[in-house]
Amino acid sequence: MTLSKKSMHEIKSYEPLFNYGHLRGQYLNSVMTGGYLYIKQFVRPEHISTVREQLAADKNILSSTGKTELQRKLSPVSRQCLWELHSGIMLRVLENITGLHNLLPDTYCKQTHLLPASSEKLTLNSWHDPSSGLDAALVLIIQTSEGDAEFCTTAEALAKITTDNFALQVTYWQHNVKIAGVNS
Repeated sequence: MTLSKKSMHEIKSYEPLFNYGHLRGQYLNSVMTGGYLYIKQFVRPEHISTVREQLAADKNILSSTGKTELQRKLSPVSRQCLWELHSGIMLRVLENITGLHNLLPDTYCKQTHLLPASSEKLTLNSWHDPSSGLDAALVLIIQTSEGDAEFCTTAEALAKITTDNFALQVTYWQHNVKIAGVNS
């Protein structure tokens, strides 16, 4: 997959795609009312269009859940996006924002995928993974239109989110978490 000259210029040297300083400064120890939190500028503003363009180009791979063997075919920007979302730095930032502890990334992308435009009633395939014994603790929806994000810790909060454009859904796991409204 080739990137446009503009995209290559924007990512020629490593720069984080996500706004870590803004997130730490604005949202540290936020209250998740009803298991929900809205975050402005989750994606750095200068990278929103590149991230949106590259995720869209890779939508066939990212729309399928659990396609880790296909991740090698992702564009560099999409790979960087997944890498950052699964990194230790991102996990600590999410823990500091939400108050959740010991989050684990969805490295096999069992519940990480692109959502089609105008999704309604978002759900997870399962809030419990019997093969690992892990429970979904946090669902992150990145709205690619503006780079904002929505955090959910309950099935009810997730079901209320709708996407106006396509969005990236990322799930973070914990051991033995009880999710309100979900029978595992």
